[in-house]
Amino acid sequence: SGGLEFDVTVPLLNPGTYTVTLTNATGFSASTTFTAVAAKVVAASTADDTETIFADVIANDDSLVRVWRFSNADQSWNFYDPRPAFASANTLVKTGAGDIVWVNVTAEQEFQGGTLFPGWNLISLN
Repeated sequence: SGGLEFDVTVPLLNPGTYTVTLTNATGFSASTTFTAVAAKVVAASTADDTETIFADVIANDDSLVRVWRFSNADQSWNFYDPRPAFASANTLVKTGAGDIVWVNVTAEQEFQGGTLFPGWNLISLN
């Protein structure tokens, strides 16, 4: 009777309905459809105050300009700016391991085992 079962991971597959067709060596084909649903976003395993995470960068002659993070969960941007004038406007209050952020600095420096270069850096936090 011949059965077939398999698991497939397709990164970045958009939610929706898809058709899969399998064809064997003799030309026999079978098709089926499946529905992909959006995965739930897993929160960072450890989160801390953004100011704490970037304390060494801030302490390095105030070289931290700004940090941006995009939330896939609600499709919004959050930012952190260390200048006192932005204290009440900052929306990136907590961040941590696994978060992917854009970091703008004015000086080259080591950070979490990597190097931040002057300008914008796309990094994953440890």
